[in-house]
Order: sequence, then C-alpha cells, then structure tokens
Amino acid sequence: MQNKEIKTIRDAVHGDIKFSDPIFFELINTQEFQRLRRIAQLGGAQFAYPSATHTRFTHSIGVYYVLNQFLENPSIANALSDEDKTLVLMAGLLHDIGHGPFSHSFERITNGHHEEYSQAIITNENGNIAKIIKAHGYNPSDVANIIKGTYKNPIVNLLVSSQLDADRLDYLQRDSYFAGVDYTSLDTPWLINNAKIIDNKIVFNKKAIYAVESYLLGRYHMFRQVYNHKISLAFDAMIQVWFKRLKDLYNNNFNFKSERLKYFFSDILEGKDLPLDKYLQLDDFTMDDLFKQSQLEDDKILNDLATKILNRNFFDVYLMENINLEKEKENLVKKGLDPNYYLLEDKPKKPYVYQNGMVDGKDEKIYFFDSKDNKILSLSDLSELAEAFENINKEKTREIVFISK
Repeated sequence: MQNKEIKTIRDAVHGDIKFSDPIFFELINTQEFQRLRRIAQLGGAQFAYPSATHTRFTHSIGVYYVLNQFLENPSIANALSDEDKTLVLMAGLLHDIGHGPFSHSFERITNGHHEEYSQAIITNENGNIAKIIKAHGYNPSDVANIIKGTYKNPIVNLLVSSQLDADRLDYLQRDSYFAGVDYTSLDTPWLINNAKIIDNKIVFNKKAIYAVESYLLGRYHMFRQVYNHKISLAFDAMIQVWFKRLKDLYNNNFNFKSERLKYFFSDILEGKDLPLDKYLQLDDFTMDDLFKQSQLEDDKILNDLATKILNRNFFDVYLMENINLEKEKENLVKKGLDPNYYLLEDKPKKPYVYQNGMVDGKDEKIYFFDSKDNKILSLSDLSELAEAFENINKEKTREIVFISK
C-alpha cells in the first residue's frame, strides 16, 4: 500500500497542522476556499483591535485541526465510520466557506445566513468543491447536511455544531490570541480527552467541569469585550446606513456612475437573493473598492458615509436610555445631516453564557458523566455557577443608538 504524502501548514495557534489525505489540500486550493483569505474573521472588531486581522481561512483550517484531535479520542473515533471521519473533517474545513465580506457584518444587509451559502457552495454542481468531493467518492450533500445539523450520525453533527464544538474551541483561542486579550485560556486537550459517547451524546467526565466553566465564561467575556465591542458594532451600523442610502438612491432611479455597484447589489436592492456567482466574487477587498466607488458618486450622503467607513470615522455609540432621541435628531438636522442616515437604532446580539435546553429544536445542553453514580448529568445539575449563568441570560439587552460625530 502506497503511503499518502503528508502536507503541513504552520499555524500561529495550533502549531503544525498535518494533512494526510489529498482531498483536504485539493479543497483548500480551490478558488472558493482561497477566497476566505480575503475575509476577516472578526469583521469590525479589527478596527478596535489592530492585530485582529486574521481570516476565515486560518480559522477553517484550525477547526479541521481541532476535529482531528477529537478523532484521536477512542470513544469518539469508535462512534464514527471511516466515511464519517472524512466527512466531518471536510465539514469542519468548509463550514465557513459561505461567509460574506467582513464575516457576520455582511449578513446585516443581505439577510442571508452564511450557513445557507456554505451549503449552496458545497453542493454547487458548477463549482469546484462538489467536483472534488465526488471525485474522491463522497457525497457533497452529506457534507452540507453536517453543517445543517441533519446528517444521519448525530455525533458528527455535534462535533461541528453544538455548545462545545470544534468551531468554538478554535475561534475562541484564535480570536483571543490575535485580539491580544486573555479571556480564553482553554484547556482544549483536557476537554477532548475527557469526552466520550453515551446514548448518542457527547458527554464529558465530571472532573472536566471546571474546564467547561472556564470555556463558557471565556466565550461570554469575548462577546462582551470583543465581539460586541462598540467599535465593531459601529462598523456594522455604518455598513447598514451606507446600504440604506444606496437602496434609497436605487429606488429613486439615481444615475450611478459605477456599474460595479449596480452589478453587485441590484439583486439585493430588488429584494432578491444574491446569486452564488456574484456572492463568490465578493470579499473584504471588493467591498473596500465599492466604498471607494461610492466616493465618486454624485451624492453627498453616499460619498460621506463611504469616506467615514474607509477612514474609520465611525458613529458614536450611546445607550438609548441615556439620550433624548428627538433632541439628537434635531441637532443633526441643524448640522445639515439627515437623521435617516446619520442616526441608527439597534439592539446588539445577546451574549448567552449557557443555554440549558432546546434552542430552535436542538438540544443545547452540555452533558457530564458521573462514573461514581453511573449517571449522566447536565451542566446545570453539576455547576456551582449554574444560577449565575441563568441570571446573566435573563439580563435584558439594552438598546443602543449610533449617531454621527
């Protein structure tokens, strides 16, 4: 039997990441996957943390690595067929291939979820991904179903998407490292080594409870300090108001100079889904160019908003409860600024510490095994912090307002 050539990628977070099956490097070398090099992992947070310019490309490879670590656990490996193992590694590698420019930021204007685009890209008969998967004897729909969470082996789905999965174990370490913060010193090897399969669930040894609590608190602090940083939220707001102005101009038959603006956004502006071929042409660099194109248009507002985005001159952020909204609108009008574009009300995504139960039809509990009493417990049964987690989850998300400086 001929040995397969092992290829290695050097990673800042995990060290050497090895690929022994050629299918993975073939997927990495596709045009669709290489596009992820041009999509920032943290979108607007890079403007708050200058070194956080890492990409969806490196994160996707990191998820592949963490999944390999899970597969070295005998209990998990024995619950998967050889085909399952290859499929789950492909799903981990490709799970974010459908992200748009600036990652989650772009979803605010397309109203399309990146998971849906990931599934479409993987199963696209005219693309490169499906052809490679088929050439190696696998079904692209199986990979897409893992990302969707509907694959026939539930353990495979949980490894890629659950409250404690390979995706989160990579991005928390990676985002923390590149942002330069230290909220998530995760004991990943300990967590993985203490995982086992019981009753079609991934459960953790009771003695891993403190490592799991640390993981959950680290994720919560990352949401509060990094993912929901006011600069990151302001960046998202700027993209929203820029697009709102673009849409209003389009609906009023504005004569755009840039054919590229019309080419990329006419579908969305008309309430349609963005076609896959156009979507795959979009990345952070394309969007920056489109902002530059906007600066050349004969519309003062579109020009100004694009200039603010490109030069990090974002709106200020206020809690709704701390301002007089009508007075702020009046002040903008006095300055000659239209409140429809220079003021935006929003509510940031609520950061949950731990969701104990069914969420969107999916069991989100983290389970533990008590070998002494020979029974399975949920984190809420075991953790001394469970009540604190519940209290944090009950906190209301406070409305915020973005106002031009």
